[in-house]
Amino acid sequence: MTTTKAPDGPPPPDLTAGVAVDSIPRDGMIVGRVGDKEVLLARTGDRFHAVGAYCTHYHGSLVDGLIVGNTVRCPLHHACFSLETGDALRAPALDPIACWRVERQGDTVFVREKISQPIPAPASASSAHPASIVIVGGGAAGLAAADMLRRDGYEGPLTIISADADPPVDRPNLSKDFLAGEAQDDWIPLWPADLYAERRVDLVLGSPVASIDPAARKVRLENGTERDFGALLIATGADPVRLPIPGADSAPVHYLRSFGDSRAIVARAEKAKHAVVVGASFIGLEVTAALRARGIEVDVVAPEQAPLERVMGAEVGRFVQSLHESHGVRFHLGQTVKSVAERSVALSGGDTLDADFIVMGVGVRPTVAIAEKSGLAIDRGIVVNEFLETSAPGVFAAGDVARFPGKLNLIVTGFAEAATAANHAKRFIDPASRVFPGHSSEKSPIGS
Repeated sequence: MTTTKAPDGPPPPDLTAGVAVDSIPRDGMIVGRVGDKEVLLARTGDRFHAVGAYCTHYHGSLVDGLIVGNTVRCPLHHACFSLETGDALRAPALDPIACWRVERQGDTVFVREKISQPIPAPASASSAHPASIVIVGGGAAGLAAADMLRRDGYEGPLTIISADADPPVDRPNLSKDFLAGEAQDDWIPLWPADLYAERRVDLVLGSPVASIDPAARKVRLENGTERDFGALLIATGADPVRLPIPGADSAPVHYLRSFGDSRAIVARAEKAKHAVVVGASFIGLEVTAALRARGIEVDVVAPEQAPLERVMGAEVGRFVQSLHESHGVRFHLGQTVKSVAERSVALSGGDTLDADFIVMGVGVRPTVAIAEKSGLAIDRGIVVNEFLETSAPGVFAAGDVARFPGKLNLIVTGFAEAATAANHAKRFIDPASRVFPGHSSEKSPIGS
């Protein structure tokens, strides 16, 4: 794949005036403009496609991505879009990119009018479609499933039940741009508030689930109410590991999972000068970088000999450590926290650190308590089969909470698997119709 960018300085070419066919190499892309919009003009073989130039997830420049078949992949987080329709085909993007009609005349390619996004055809009434679908879990996986259900034409009642007080958010941003003060509050929700009504998704917030009765097809909430379901998707994610450290209950110790957690850390950081971050993996280091961006002195405590050592190895870990140290971070490796007080942290090696507050980032565990209480099979997560169905027929799981046993003992994570689970949930009454989106075979890739 070859990428061609407009040089710095001159404006990108006016695609409505036409560009030479030879200026776009096969399986290559250029960026031009149509009116005041930047447009990506891509070539696949002898076919040309014009789509929006930026990913709808984090605004990544698609011209820096890859063409794979008739799709383009974002360079930032590998979201995938159809060059023919603009549809978001793979996580983490949920929204499509715009499309324009392309016309070739001889050796010149012109971009014409914008093409309206097709409206999904309603799913035909069938006994293979459940009367209603309930999603337990208000994270990205649950929302991705709801989005796929509506895009795939499911017309029945659709409910998301979340223990969080806020609508689904892009959780990685909570430890990055938002925590660093570089993202506004209204950037964080994955959907604007009015889109839930438009897509007819009943979003129930601040409502922890007490139990699930698969046989009776009911979800019971802690507030005493019940919700019936025809099919159920559990996407409760994972909760932070909480270490039993003396003094932690009365000290300013923070964990990061929800939007509310991130806001609480931001509020604490506004008046703080020193922070201690416990944990040197992804979350801990992201929090560290965000706090340094706010001018806060940060000490990192971790039992490993190098950051990210368990997942990246010692060499990469030492490089990451040097990068953070160049920004003023102090590391205390090979140590654990012995105790905490209101303004200090005692380490196992004997040192005591000043701390206006502490952030714990020592890992997560799948949120399986409700599933286990409800009789579902558990093995370091909710056990699912190749259709992401649990041990209870019609009950599915996806995201960090799900685990597919077998040779690889896969953890079923993320947006794409949630969309797949939604696809199967919609068809669970008719197993023969269960296919992964984009696959014509009944056999699931997760089981191959």
